[in-house]
Amino acid sequence: MFGSGPGTAHESRGFSGPVLIPTRFVWPYGGRRVFLSGSFTRWLEHIPMSPMEGCPTVFQVVWNLTPGYHQYKFYVDGEWRHNEQQPFVTGNCGTVNTIFLAGEPDMVPTSFSPETSGRSNMDVDNDVFTHVEAVPRFSQADLDISRHRISMFLSRHTAYELLPESGKVIALDVNLPVKQAFHILHEQGVPVAPLWDFGKGQFVGVLSALDFILILKETQTSTS
Repeated sequence: MFGSGPGTAHESRGFSGPVLIPTRFVWPYGGRRVFLSGSFTRWLEHIPMSPMEGCPTVFQVVWNLTPGYHQYKFYVDGEWRHNEQQPFVTGNCGTVNTIFLAGEPDMVPTSFSPETSGRSNMDVDNDVFTHVEAVPRFSQADLDISRHRISMFLSRHTAYELLPESGKVIALDVNLPVKQAFHILHEQGVPVAPLWDFGKGQFVGVLSALDFILILKETQTSTS
């Protein structure tokens, strides 16, 4: 889920233009309905979070933030929560998580310049700031190259080649010599394989290692 919202005044101070950084928020502790709210929405908007595919107890959302200092909390099943595994402080809004997003190297917010006392107008220590890894951005040229490589790879390989070993099924022609058939079973490491009759266009039986043993027994009996 993606979104963007207006930054607060102190978040955009010191920048010549709006700079938005896609930032991922994660709530890993489950719940039925989970929302995100913070200083970047002026605590007025609840941003819905979605369960991650394959991890129904982990909720996430990507939201565009301006570089600077932000506070946020999670609204889980009607109760305000914070993530104790992430940096947090206690203030007028209770206990809230905090992040600090750095912009371009030459962009330093005025409120966090070396000339200041090291505290924001919220009187929060700098050592609680954390840099959040932004979602990478790709150029159109990179996307075109990636699509071309995928297309070339798929066109040069058969569907059978791309199957994982555990998903491959080996079928043997009914007219295949018995010796060659069992060599194939041994080489492929499979104990059994269906027999395909091209004339009838259907499977007509199954060949297994047990059949090979029975054939040897019959051969030994007939020769004796």
